[in-house]
Amino acid sequence: MSFRIWKKFWLIPSILAGLFYSPFPLLCETQESHSSPVSAEAESLNRRGVEYVNKKEYDEAIKLFREALQVQPDYVLALDNLGKTLDRVEKDDEAIAEFDKALKIASENAVLHYDKGLALYHEKKFEESASAYREALKSHPEFSEAQNGLGASLLSLGKKEEAVEAFRKAVDLNPKNADALNNLGATLSAQNQAAEAVLYLRKADKLQPDRPDILENYAEALEASGRINEAIAAYHKLVSKQPGHADAWAHLGHAYYSSKRYPQAVQAYQKSLALNSDQPDVALYLGLAQKEEGKIAEAIASFKKCLALRPDDFHALSGLGNAYYVQKDYPRASENFEGALKQKPDDPDALAGLGGSLLAANKYEEAAAVYKKVVPLRPEDPYVRYNLGTSFFNTGNYKEAAANYREAIRLKPDLAHAHYNLGMTLLRLNDTAGAETEFAEAHRIDPSLKSPAGNAK
Repeated sequence: MSFRIWKKFWLIPSILAGLFYSPFPLLCETQESHSSPVSAEAESLNRRGVEYVNKKEYDEAIKLFREALQVQPDYVLALDNLGKTLDRVEKDDEAIAEFDKALKIASENAVLHYDKGLALYHEKKFEESASAYREALKSHPEFSEAQNGLGASLLSLGKKEEAVEAFRKAVDLNPKNADALNNLGATLSAQNQAAEAVLYLRKADKLQPDRPDILENYAEALEASGRINEAIAAYHKLVSKQPGHADAWAHLGHAYYSSKRYPQAVQAYQKSLALNSDQPDVALYLGLAQKEEGKIAEAIASFKKCLALRPDDFHALSGLGNAYYVQKDYPRASENFEGALKQKPDDPDALAGLGGSLLAANKYEEAAAVYKKVVPLRPEDPYVRYNLGTSFFNTGNYKEAAANYREAIRLKPDLAHAHYNLGMTLLRLNDTAGAETEFAEAHRIDPSLKSPAGNAK
């Protein structure tokens, strides 16, 4: 059986991670617009507030900005700095109120509209956030960061094409806007345009090589575009910067898995699970990689771990069925394939696995019934016909056995055992000449098939 890797299955990095780095210094120390001259006392309090913000002592900074505004209520810079600091400590409603006060004094100040848009975005008020960014762009059309913020809001509203357009404008306005490059690349990657996404994300990574969110998006776009070795290198760089990043280790495992480097995939998956054991998908893929390595007992344990977290997981049940089949534990193999088929009754892989388990357990009539279901799902598979023929042969239904062996030979003329078993079947039907022809052809293809004695292989 084969399993496809789920691209972007559970580790999609936030498209907007680290999105808004302030376009200008977070806290300015000069007044841009106000209705009256700034008093020395208010200006001093504002400067001290800035100092506390730089030390990340936000409560003290907020206190000083408020004191500055008690001295001079129309001090736009202090209002803006207070709003930004409140936003930083996640008091978004209060921040928005301060920005609104400032905008009553300086209604065309693009930075104030931008800052209000950011606070609204944090509040998940995306329509209002988009409106605020548009107001910023009315006052300052070349404001790259406002275009980027507009793109983020549009994306959160599900307006993907408009978001891409906004991100492109942001990049056009400022080709060194790493946030816009990151957001444009990640959005394109999510829309299956990974090759183009790589171009923008590479630029973002060069501009800010220490940004894990950019590196994660870049690595994923590389993987999605089929550049696996580059993706592996990027994921290694990411986990070296963030060794406790469980998702990054899982992504690295996927990249190794897709390139069939199973030992490395196993190591990466194990590190991911050591950091976060509550990951059914990682446990599943660890089991698949272990199975490919031939470590069947370990694979069984991993599949069981997945099922403990997600009891009806189709792939884990199928994986267990396969693993038990390899161990020749056919009853357990059948049990797990049956469990998988409860989730997907017409899955040809699970049906074939169940049929094979029943056939190996000498339950020939049950096996034949299952393989008959597989035939219309896999009409061009010679091995399905071969196994159905063998099931019929062992129930004594030689006519049906012969018909299915012939169909297997039509689909794959060099299937030596199909010729041999057809010969055995023709003997049961008293067609000695036909049997000798099939034995001769089987021997021509595989010289080890010399004697017609014995049962069907």
